Amino acid sequence: MAREEQKMRSDSVRQAILDTALEIGMKEGFEELSIRKIINQMRYSTGVVYHHFKDKQEIIDAIEAAETKWLQGQIMELLDESKDVAAEIETVFKRILKLAFEEPEKYNLIVLHKYSRRKSEQPGWITHLCKRLQEGMDKGLIKEMDTEKAAFAIWSSFLGFHLMISRQRELTMEEAEEMFRVQLNIILKGVLR
Repeated sequence: MAREEQKMRSDSVRQAILDTALEIGMKEGFEELSIRKIINQMRYSTGVVYHHFKDKQEIIDAIEAAETKWLQGQIMELLDESKDVAAEIETVFKRILKLAFEEPEKYNLIVLHKYSRRKSEQPGWITHLCKRLQEGMDKGLIKEMDTEKAAFAIWSSFLGFHLMISRQRELTMEEAEEMFRVQLNIILKGVLR
């Protein structure tokens, strides 16, 4: 029982470190995150943090993994194969727009993998989009095309769009959504019959 309690306490401390680091990263930017800032805010000793993580980058990687899983869960909940591919594209990328607009640092962390030292993987959404584009082609709704290249082009186009939105501090969400509609219209004209 004592080992189980000790593990629970250790897991709790580890999570508190990650939560504090995320809070600092979201407020100041992950480039400004440091072990010193974490221990000052938490009032822990340096040894406590280093017991759980070897360096700042390992903390950022752990946050990125957890937050990426969170966003993937959000996107998976939005996917609806009863909708057509255009409606699904709109729903998913509008959710990512909201993230880019409301939490640009989190967008940089988990969508752009700006702070990652790992080679970023192709998002699962691209694989899903390939499948949905193929279904659209089979139904005659989508132009004939290489679905892998088209999915990558759509993903990267919205990535760039969202990045620019995340940097526009003077925009309102309504203005960002109007620009999103223009972007969506341009992209869909390229794939719909």
